[in-house]
Amino acid sequence: MRFSTSLALTLALATVATQYVRADDKGLHNRYRWTDAHGIVQYSDVPTAEALQAGYDVIDARGSVVKHVDRVKNADERKADAAAADASAREKQRIEEAAQADRQLLQAYPSEQALIAAQKGRVVAIDLDLANVKISEANQEKSLTEQLTYASTFERDGKPVPAAVKQQIEALSRNVAAQRKYTADKLAERALSEQKAQAELAHYRELRAAQQKAGSP
Repeated sequence: MRFSTSLALTLALATVATQYVRADDKGLHNRYRWTDAHGIVQYSDVPTAEALQAGYDVIDARGSVVKHVDRVKNADERKADAAAADASAREKQRIEEAAQADRQLLQAYPSEQALIAAQKGRVVAIDLDLANVKISEANQEKSLTEQLTYASTFERDGKPVPAAVKQQIEALSRNVAAQRKYTADKLAERALSEQKAQAELAHYRELRAAQQKAGSP
């Protein structure tokens, strides 16, 4: 870290020295002002390493501040600045995406009734899917019950259950379990859809109210 900071100071000194030479060639005679570690204001015709570490003001011949130069930061500080800039960029993107989503919501549904109708349509689609699955699940359960009853006749007679029957029972059991899970997932999706619909409607009303307020005299 010390090597990195020293290298940064060296490069900064070289850059500022070049700028100083160019300014002096033009007769500008800028000076450099900074506050040292003891709180004492220092001046110099040439920027020093201490000035770079503390941060300095460029002063013209009339004593006015031409510009301020922040101190040279170490690796950890530069890393922290980069992380903060990245977080700020992500937040800006989030805000822009949210604003775009709001515009799309208002454009897609010209009225509150249109939004409610669309929300109900999504729930109806889930209900239809659930109804179809329930029918299939009932048929699978019926077939499973029949196969289990059939297998019990072999067991009752002291005979081994045929492999084909066992395989059929296992396949039906897997299908029934999968359909029950699908039904549970769909019911959870339905509940979440209704919950999101309430939040979406409330947000839609806020957007319309803000839009009307902005358009009112």
